[in-house]
Amino acid sequence: MPNGELRIVGQNKRILNILTLILVLGVGLLIRKEFIWYVSRDWTGFFELWINEISNQGFKALAGDFYDYAPAYMYLLIIAAQFGAKSMVAMKLISVCFDFVVAVAAGLVVYEIRKKESLSMLVFSIVWLAPTVISNSSMWGQCDAVYASFLMLTVLFFVKDQSRVAMIFYGIAFAFKLQAFFWLPVIILLWLFKKIKTIDFLWIPLMYFISIVPAWMAGRPFSELLGIYFAQVGVDTNRLSMKYPNIYYIIGELNLPEWYTHAGKYFAVGVILLFMVALIYKLMKTRLTPELLLLICYSQGALALYFLPQMHERYGYFIEIIAIILGVLCIKMFWVPVVHILITFITYSYYYNYDRPKNIPIFVLALCMLALMLFMIYKTVVYREKGESADYETAGEI
Repeated sequence: MPNGELRIVGQNKRILNILTLILVLGVGLLIRKEFIWYVSRDWTGFFELWINEISNQGFKALAGDFYDYAPAYMYLLIIAAQFGAKSMVAMKLISVCFDFVVAVAAGLVVYEIRKKESLSMLVFSIVWLAPTVISNSSMWGQCDAVYASFLMLTVLFFVKDQSRVAMIFYGIAFAFKLQAFFWLPVIILLWLFKKIKTIDFLWIPLMYFISIVPAWMAGRPFSELLGIYFAQVGVDTNRLSMKYPNIYYIIGELNLPEWYTHAGKYFAVGVILLFMVALIYKLMKTRLTPELLLLICYSQGALALYFLPQMHERYGYFIEIIAIILGVLCIKMFWVPVVHILITFITYSYYYNYDRPKNIPIFVLALCMLALMLFMIYKTVVYREKGESADYETAGEI
């Protein structure tokens, strides 16, 4: 056999990539299959009750106020409810489908930046097999992959310099999950530097309005549908953090929540404003490359999650995928997604084993997350495009 040739594919890298993707897909599905029947507390406490309500009343059930998720996700639960006793599996499989979408979108972002199929395939594979991605959908039965898919498509079309399409996807992401709002400062920053037209901001309320029309037609008051996100903000106020390892585990997540809750929100806004001002100064003399955009997305999300109160352990889902992309674009930074996902996965395990002692105190995880966030903010602020004078390279060739 000649050097460099494989028995099956010879030197055809595309065939090798396709075979690898098939194997990765298969392994990912097999892992998910093992978790698909796991019954989480969110299922018994929320989703099962909602699906039962839908099963009993059909589409008209959406007129009730028994759910506090965005109507857009409830339409997906209507589909799951059609499977009766297997509705939990159906609900999880919907999220698994979006696991695939977010992995593909992440791969396309890398391909758009580097034009290398192998790197794109690598990102897809890592996202698809990431423990938190698998656990979130197939075990927990949560839907973070849904809004994260549309956020990743938003990033993709910003990288492609198609801002209108990007804003449509951002509007869809917001229609599914309030957490998409964490990245609004990035959108405003892009607008300040004329990367987005002012009129395209209308896509955000328009997509949300379109998403609530069916529930409105079912009979739920329009005012309630407009305020459903405000109602979400009003829950879980008895604790400062819902197991997201942030500053509130350093000061104590049960320490004076009635005082820290609003003050923490104002403080988070202040920190984010300072970060945005620093970025404005930076972008006045540095070109906004795709790598820098990814760094900004990560740092902005990390700041919001670290300082806002009532953050859940799942809310770092999107920046974990951003971290994977950055880790592949610059191999020297690959430790970032490894550490970040490890921290998050530990907090996931605490959710599953909520009645057992914690091996690592969340206080320690919060300190680790602080160090990681500060490192990424530093990398963002001092970033230099390849070719500019600098003593390091943030997004170098692998």
